[in-house]
Amino acid sequence: MSDVTPVIDLTIEEWPPFGLAEKPLASGLVLTVSGELDMATAPDLRERLTVATEGGATALVVDLRHVKFMDSLGLAAILHARSRLGDGGRLAIVLARDSYPHLVFETAGLPRSLALFESLPEAVAHVTA
Repeated sequence: MSDVTPVIDLTIEEWPPFGLAEKPLASGLVLTVSGELDMATAPDLRERLTVATEGGATALVVDLRHVKFMDSLGLAAILHARSRLGDGGRLAIVLARDSYPHLVFETAGLPRSLALFESLPEAVAHVTA
């Protein structure tokens, strides 16, 4: 037997439902995502991030600490927001180091090009500095 702890440690019946919660920042917002971020739910995140950038947001924090599963469409929604922010905008991602979303970011090689944080206050400080 292996001593490795699975990244996804819940059964599908235990997974929380998808949710998006917003908290305003002076020049943007914090979006807290929960549940699964996949082909069924990623369009909701992408739409909300697009509305924020079209409304002039220059500081975005996406909190993924409550996401139990994430696929490439979830990742694409976040990368789309980063490109819409342009050079003057700031994006920070909050996620636990031992989470499935962190594995997705690692596999894609993104920790070198995105601002990843383990705490919300650090992420907010980064985008509002």
